[in-house]
Amino acid sequence: MTADAHTTWRTALDRRARGGVRERLRHPVRTSFPTTGNLRARRHRGIGGSSTALTFWGQRMTIALPEEVSISIHRHGFVDYDLTAYLLDHLPSGATVLDVGAHIGYYTMLASALVGPQGTVVSFEPTPSTLSVLRENAARRPNTTVVPAAVWSERDELVFHDHGLGYSAYNSAFQARLPEAVRVRLPSNELKVEAVCLDDYVREHGLVADFVKIDAESAEAHVLSGMRGMLAIQRPTLSLEVGDLDVAGAPRSRELVDTVLAAGYRAWELRRGQPVPHVPLAVYGYQNLIFTPAGRKDG
Repeated sequence: MTADAHTTWRTALDRRARGGVRERLRHPVRTSFPTTGNLRARRHRGIGGSSTALTFWGQRMTIALPEEVSISIHRHGFVDYDLTAYLLDHLPSGATVLDVGAHIGYYTMLASALVGPQGTVVSFEPTPSTLSVLRENAARRPNTTVVPAAVWSERDELVFHDHGLGYSAYNSAFQARLPEAVRVRLPSNELKVEAVCLDDYVREHGLVADFVKIDAESAEAHVLSGMRGMLAIQRPTLSLEVGDLDVAGAPRSRELVDTVLAAGYRAWELRRGQPVPHVPLAVYGYQNLIFTPAGRKDG
């Protein structure tokens, strides 16, 4: 990615985020449920299908309406201003990126564009409905590989809760990360999915990761357990989704933060896309934290 392209893309992102949209879209999946009564009814009935949208950097992307990440991309061209802006500023050409919980592929496509033809993006997504959309998007990016699996602490087969395309951002081996009043009304089907661990995967494929994005819907502790070797030796930068929603069987976010800090990392929170030193909290609302190996000057 050239300096001119970076400036153009950052200008486009900030233009889309202007006028208060940035804060409103901090994470639309978590903060805008439901978008409208009509969309809520359509999601509950499983009505929807694929469409296309234009990302803020000008690339066509397959989306899955009325799923809410897709709505955000369709309306605004991006999801989560803070993490998007951070990647624009910190993900270099030629980097190797692992996208854990790739969903329909927004961050996969953004990372692919940023790292360029000399870089590599590997995307992990287990749910068939979102996997099909992700594959369509990844097919346009020759530097991208899709792995049809969840990421876990070891190679395994998991029972996954599939909430349909409209609620696919919440598919998980755990309960949906939503308030209980919403959770009980979700459609849900169980399916078995393959799971891999990152230490095994990078060893078997000869990869050295520079950046790992983790959005694993309450499985973050398992993901971290399965990449202990990477944290000790490869030392990639991480983005980690946190947020305490009292999901049965999932540790509180503070435990996740402490796990990464104990591996010799520093924690950063994002403010308008810029990393600021993070002081661990007892309880977390939704955010993406950045972790860099101790010794680096900044995030």
